[in-house]
Amino acid sequence: MLVVFTHEITNRLRYIFEFLLEDILRVPVLITDDLHEFNGSSFPKINYSLLPLDCSLKMSPHPILFQHDINFQSLEAVPFNNEVYFFQSSADSFLPFDPFAASFYLVSRYEEYLMRELDEHNRYPSHRSVLYQNHLLHKPVVNQWAYIVAEKIKQHYAGFEYQPPHFNFRSTIDIDNAWAYKNKSWLRTAGALAKGVLKGSRQQNEERLQVLRGEKEDPYETYDFIRQLYHGQNELLHFFILLSKTSKYDRNISPGNEQLRQLIRDLSEDYELGIHPSYRSTKNKRELRREIKMLESITRKKVRSSRQHFLRLELPTTYRRLIKAGIHHDYTLGYADQVGFRAGTSSAFWFYDLKKDTPTKLRIHPFQFMDVALKNHLKLSPDEAWVIIGKMMQEIRNYGGTFISLWHNESLCDQGEWDGWRKVFEQMTKQAIKYKDESAEHYLHRTQSN
Repeated sequence: MLVVFTHEITNRLRYIFEFLLEDILRVPVLITDDLHEFNGSSFPKINYSLLPLDCSLKMSPHPILFQHDINFQSLEAVPFNNEVYFFQSSADSFLPFDPFAASFYLVSRYEEYLMRELDEHNRYPSHRSVLYQNHLLHKPVVNQWAYIVAEKIKQHYAGFEYQPPHFNFRSTIDIDNAWAYKNKSWLRTAGALAKGVLKGSRQQNEERLQVLRGEKEDPYETYDFIRQLYHGQNELLHFFILLSKTSKYDRNISPGNEQLRQLIRDLSEDYELGIHPSYRSTKNKRELRREIKMLESITRKKVRSSRQHFLRLELPTTYRRLIKAGIHHDYTLGYADQVGFRAGTSSAFWFYDLKKDTPTKLRIHPFQFMDVALKNHLKLSPDEAWVIIGKMMQEIRNYGGTFISLWHNESLCDQGEWDGWRKVFEQMTKQAIKYKDESAEHYLHRTQSN
């Protein structure tokens, strides 16, 4: 156990100390404002206050954890270990920056509440992030800081034990459009053929007709490939299904289509399925509940997970809606145009509602990259993308957490603009499973040794 003294126990302070110490390091923490209790404890201790206590580990606290509103914060650079961090502490603190305040700022997504400059889809722009601007987006700094704190404690309390970094893995696949050509209305098919004629896309029109005649497999029908690759590892896959009414940015197969419903039932037998709330649902509160009920009626299972279509996320509105709709886990947090760790962490965490100044029961699972970001926004080749993916996996091996990737069924078709990307998916899967198994074996060996 670790005992922390503070002059005031706030929701913010308890939330971030429990995340860093209990969730990441697996160390029970007792937070107290009782000097008698603190001084009398024989456990390792941190003095997180300005009081001059007899404690070898002191951290002068940043005021953000004792505030109850949202204000612009000074993010003056603090150099440490050849990196630049923020939230400066005092000269007598055991670190030159306050890792608890800095972690809260990142994990709560504090900066996103203050942003008024959004992109064309009303999303928070990655280039405005303090992590992007300080070249830290590629690293799970919050997890790293937790282990830096752990090592500092270990230096003063030799018997202090904590869990070493543990690598986990999950592939997530968004099904925006289950098929490229099949199971679409005759009106949409005729329109697509006419458009192909006008654009001179003779080859695409021929492929469409071959698929519709049953002479060729639909290119987006990559489900058998995915099943074979993850055979015996079904728990590592998570699908998100778009079941919207048709709109400009929601071009899915009709939810009433029996072939789509059968596909969903088949996937539901073996994998976890979540809702992919539509673009239009962000402005229409009833749509979210309608789409969730639609998926539940097809699978006959409760829907507890989600990822927003187009990664549209407005804090705290989007998460509040999900909570009211019965969603327990969300996988939206990541960037559409960048790779890395948007909240500075590779570990799941509870959504902290800053406007209400309280944690919630919605579990946030941040992802590290999306296929479209690699290919379309960063303009990477499959080989270049694999190098980037490998580096991110290595970071999570170093500091623990869950490696979560975002793919689409069409990006695994291995043809056209996605030629070569199926190989990346295969490489990623095999390497991540290897890391996961090694991490599990190391943890089991360590537990047995103890």
